[in-house]
Amino acid sequence: PAETLFPHWVEGMNGPFREEYPLPPLQRDVEKAREHLQMALDELGLEELPPLVFLSSDTPVARIQSEYYQEVFRRYLGIELLIDRQVFRQRLEKMTAGDFDLVGAGWGPDYNDPLTFADLFASWNLNNRGRYSNPELDAQVRIAQSSLDPQERTDAFGEIHRIIREQVVIMPDYERGYVYVTDPRVKGIVRHVFGAETDFTNAWIDVDAGDDQ
Repeated sequence: PAETLFPHWVEGMNGPFREEYPLPPLQRDVEKAREHLQMALDELGLEELPPLVFLSSDTPVARIQSEYYQEVFRRYLGIELLIDRQVFRQRLEKMTAGDFDLVGAGWGPDYNDPLTFADLFASWNLNNRGRYSNPELDAQVRIAQSSLDPQERTDAFGEIHRIIREQVVIMPDYERGYVYVTDPRVKGIVRHVFGAETDFTNAWIDVDAGDDQ
């Protein structure tokens, strides 16, 4: 399961980033969630919340995810989630248009630096499809983008880490992983957790390998 915007493998200055900038463990508190829901209803002058649209992909995992949230929201908060299941292209178009209340989406890091996650919810980032805007977070992203001081950059990531959690910008669900099966004759494949997942640049076939297997 995922706990924050930053995956467990992201490195800090001298070790795992999440160990250097720890956040309090998430506590399940249904009563507090209900209290906050009632506060929101009172502020909006509503008796009950109208149904919310959960925009989802049509993959098997996305189906399970959306149906799970639909049941959790209904059972514990009395909130009706309407699932809008779309193929990838249509889901992306709806996300870009802001045509959703909640959306199930993921992110694959482009490069080996915490910034590939940290700037996702900057107000100017086109991937910030929920239109979240926070000047405090924007300022920390600018520091992370421009500072040449490694400690200052990492501290900025730590602040972004805190803000995203406290503002509940996202509900982290899971960190995706893969298990690969490779023919023993195939050599030189490199697998990354960022960028292109599989690099065949230096791959080659050892025709003699596997003869005794």
